[in-house]
Amino acid sequence: MLAIEDLTVAYGGNAAVRRASLTIAAGERIGIVGESGSGKSTLALALMGMVADAARVEGSIRIGGIEMAGAHEKAWRVVRGRKVAMIFQEPLSALNPLRRVGETVAEPLRILNGMDRNAAQARTLALFKEVGLPDPEAKARQYPHQLSGGQRQRVLIALALSRDPAILIADEPTSALDAQVGLRIVELLNDLARRRGMSVVFISHDLASVARATDRLCVMYGGDVIETGPTAAVLAAPHHPYTAGLVAARPRIDARRERRARMATIEGVVPALADLTEGCRFAGRCRSEMPHCAGERPRVSISAQGRTVCCHLTDAAVTASEARVFA
Repeated sequence: MLAIEDLTVAYGGNAAVRRASLTIAAGERIGIVGESGSGKSTLALALMGMVADAARVEGSIRIGGIEMAGAHEKAWRVVRGRKVAMIFQEPLSALNPLRRVGETVAEPLRILNGMDRNAAQARTLALFKEVGLPDPEAKARQYPHQLSGGQRQRVLIALALSRDPAILIADEPTSALDAQVGLRIVELLNDLARRRGMSVVFISHDLASVARATDRLCVMYGGDVIETGPTAAVLAAPHHPYTAGLVAARPRIDARRERRARMATIEGVVPALADLTEGCRFAGRCRSEMPHCAGERPRVSISAQGRTVCCHLTDAAVTASEARVFA
């Protein structure tokens, strides 16, 4: 359905995404995780043909068998929305505050699908019903500020679904929502993916949401894809020190731990784009760092279980005991 190979998105001489390779099968749900600055949103925008004009894009992006890397905007307009669509972050800022939400969703149906006003309105109400908006007729007449955060997110999902995409990219769809509403949005996306046979790319900082929403996981750091594999397997036994740090840093409710015990953290921050190293980009923060890590990029190792890891550790794995050093 979608395949990227050696994809690089660079600004000047600095690669925000560096030689990333990833495949997404029809109906598959894949999660992309990593700290802010890891390249997740840049990768998503590249898959939509929406990176900044100043960016240099190299490598391959094949969507439904069509090569889109370097494609003209006219070609992207054919693919965007119908083959791949995106739910953007922050629904309040993503929606036009001066337009009723029903008009926002109906517009692409009229302009791109050629529907008349009545047909577009009927389709909009059907989409609102599909995404679980109560009283669709009333909600269609309201402005974004009149809806709750969860309702605005459902409107964005309806907008993304309006042209029946084969692949839906959800960029931080639960970040602006409370835990219960976020869980309902995850359940909605899972249900839509099953009923429509749709592939989903779920980008998030929330490992709990990713665990519920995806079959396979991709971990990014500093623009590199550093680990992939089945979501449950990666979260249970991470192979890369960075993934192990993310897993260990999850908040836990554990009565056996001291009430004032400090949460586990990964020391330092993601470097600025201009400060990223040529070698392993996690060098400088990694507790398993070796002398050659910063200057030599590690190769990608593939296990018999289909997991990949990009790390200089000799066995390309972090055992459970090693992961505990982050706790």
